[in-house]
Amino acid sequence: MTTDSGLSHNSVSAAQEVPVETASPGLALVLARRLLTHGENRFARFVTWVSFLGLALGVMILTVVITVMNGFDSELKSRLLQSVPHITVAGAKTGDRLENVAGAMPEVASVHEYFQGLGALSIAGRVQPVTIYAVGEQGMASLDYLQKTIQQGSFAQLQSDTNGMLVGAPLARYLGLQVGDPIVLLAIATSADGVAPRLLRFTLLGTFELGAEPDYGLVIVNINRQTTAQWQTMGSQGLQVQLHEALLAPDVARRLTAELPNLEVDTWVTAYGELFQAVQLEKSMMFVLLLLVVAIASFNIIAGQTMVVNDKRASIAILRTMGCTAGLIRQVFLLQGVCIGLLGTLIGLGLGLLCAGYINEIMSLIASVSGRHLLDGSFFVEIPVRVLPVDLFVIGVMSCGLCLLSAWFPARRAAQMDPVAALH
Repeated sequence: MTTDSGLSHNSVSAAQEVPVETASPGLALVLARRLLTHGENRFARFVTWVSFLGLALGVMILTVVITVMNGFDSELKSRLLQSVPHITVAGAKTGDRLENVAGAMPEVASVHEYFQGLGALSIAGRVQPVTIYAVGEQGMASLDYLQKTIQQGSFAQLQSDTNGMLVGAPLARYLGLQVGDPIVLLAIATSADGVAPRLLRFTLLGTFELGAEPDYGLVIVNINRQTTAQWQTMGSQGLQVQLHEALLAPDVARRLTAELPNLEVDTWVTAYGELFQAVQLEKSMMFVLLLLVVAIASFNIIAGQTMVVNDKRASIAILRTMGCTAGLIRQVFLLQGVCIGLLGTLIGLGLGLLCAGYINEIMSLIASVSGRHLLDGSFFVEIPVRVLPVDLFVIGVMSCGLCLLSAWFPARRAAQMDPVAALH
């Protein structure tokens, strides 16, 4: 009886040269390679290579999407969290114990007065609700990222002019405002007699553009425009704690609360925590959905490997009669799955990182054909990309794990094959 071309005389002679009881892993690797590259059943090999290509493409798409979503998440945090109060303590004053306790923490960049409240801009019959944010000279110095986004005017003008105001550039365009225009700000003041509107008149000194939500609803004024008592009637006034790393705000707030339990400590998480939770949930859901694409490609290995096992029944039977153990046969077919999974994953990761690196050029090419760019109407000028090694590790491990699981069932079937029935 002769063997088929997949495990030909070369493979049989290799098995004869090495005692099967002490066969090295190299023999299993040689047999696995010949099973992948030789054989009469071309359709079985075609299915195997299609599974390999599907796995590589699935890993590539998953890598590109995750790195891009990491980039958007990082860019959003960078723009937003560097320009909003990290920790606020309503009712606190300069000279309180809080200033000394917070100032002694290495995570704290500055402690200064602030005011935050709600109001509305009234321009030529248009009324736009806004958040009023008032800081002094020290507070303006801590908003270095916001200063870099100033398009017209400067923070220096705001520091010297208590009647000045900065607004987001999109909001200024919507209201038709130019630098130097007068602005009427309507605020609600509370008193013992009830609630009454208060009109405050300002002059537009400049505009900023973060590329985030505050561009459409935040105005910045000098805290010296009103007294502390007057600000307190219109909103929340106290001390603001800015950190070197905004993500540490919850931990620092817990330590401040433990040290000063009578204070009302709040963080940026209250206002923007749900936004970032939604972004993280979207990333997780996208990861799971795209992982299903990788799983489908890896499970196709079951079909391809099963066809290879059926095609090599006679060869497997001959190797078993020569003394090959079931473990060696199982190892041969498992190595095939490992080779397909590892090679497909590495190629997919490499192509994914390459596409992520040139994602803006790719999207510009698509936009030139379709006439519409993906970022049209968004805050972003270009697609941000951030590569996290831990994400690449998780993608690689899960992809290889799915391939190994898919290869286990055909390998187990090959190891349990009865050589007598196969030869018959």
